[in-house]
Amino acid sequence: MKKSISLFIIIFCFSLSSWGIDVKIPESECSDVDVRENMNPEMKEHFSTPRNQDGIGWCYAFSAADLLTAEMKEPVSASHVSAIFNKNIDNSTFMKLGYNIGRLFNEGTFGDSYEGGWVDRALENAVDEKRVCSEEALPFDRNYRGETAGIILRLEEIKAGMKDESTAKIVSCNEIDSLISFRELNGLSASELYSILEQNNMNTALSIILKKRCSENLIKLKDFEIDSLSKPRPRVGKQGRKMSDRIRVKKGIKRYFGKIGDILSSGKPMGISYNVDNIMDSSGGHASVLTGRRWKDGKCQFKIRNSWGRGCRSYDMDKIEECNYEEGSFWVDDKRFYDMVTDLDYISN
Repeated sequence: MKKSISLFIIIFCFSLSSWGIDVKIPESECSDVDVRENMNPEMKEHFSTPRNQDGIGWCYAFSAADLLTAEMKEPVSASHVSAIFNKNIDNSTFMKLGYNIGRLFNEGTFGDSYEGGWVDRALENAVDEKRVCSEEALPFDRNYRGETAGIILRLEEIKAGMKDESTAKIVSCNEIDSLISFRELNGLSASELYSILEQNNMNTALSIILKKRCSENLIKLKDFEIDSLSKPRPRVGKQGRKMSDRIRVKKGIKRYFGKIGDILSSGKPMGISYNVDNIMDSSGGHASVLTGRRWKDGKCQFKIRNSWGRGCRSYDMDKIEECNYEEGSFWVDDKRFYDMVTDLDYISN
């Protein structure tokens, strides 16, 4: 899930029904769409296989990586996308302050490595970096026992231990020697790893380590443009209750879903951000990937690719339309989709 890391959050809650507006896409405007339809076999397999963020708050990076994967036609590493994002957070005093304050209220897996973020910003950071690891070179989903989290935690411990000058060199070198044998760090020497940790903060160090780890398997990204789609909302106050405003919103909703259909039909998935209380009995920010649309049971439904692995036990089946166990995805109807999604991002060029 995406952690709450904003310094100030203002939320306006409203119900469209109270404004005389009903979200209902007719069957004529809800043709079946699946972004996998014209993909090559490797891409179809990738977008049909469950992702698993393994308890680490990198959902936004999994979403961003999937959007880049669809464009490059080669699976992009979610771990590297997250590392690039975190490095950029450390380069911004304001953003770094926000995350550090957020840590006072949200307990994450790591001590120094950031968790939680935004899909659009992660995409922009990756494009600016120009080269990212392939998922094959830096596999996350094959870590069934939390190996990635374990390695990062050990790197954090080594980094922290370097502050004690009396024992830093010996203890750190011994710890690094024991880490080098891990597949995730193949190709790095102990001295090289020690030097990277010693000279950089943890987030920058992790980004450098991962880039060096897959130096021969870096994917060169194109100069992508990142766009966001905003949903129309009624105006606040009496002005918003006028018939003219309701007509404006109804037309806006039609354009909104029409644009979503056009983007999906072009084979492009979309990153969505939302609160999980819309799909389960819990609360918290999260990001997933919109990959399809269909008409079923008299409703227009949207397919969302999640990063919680296989299974359906996490979902409240009264809140979703269907769970696809084998693909790690779920379906919601048009009204819930409209109500739940706060941000919708995609690669436009």
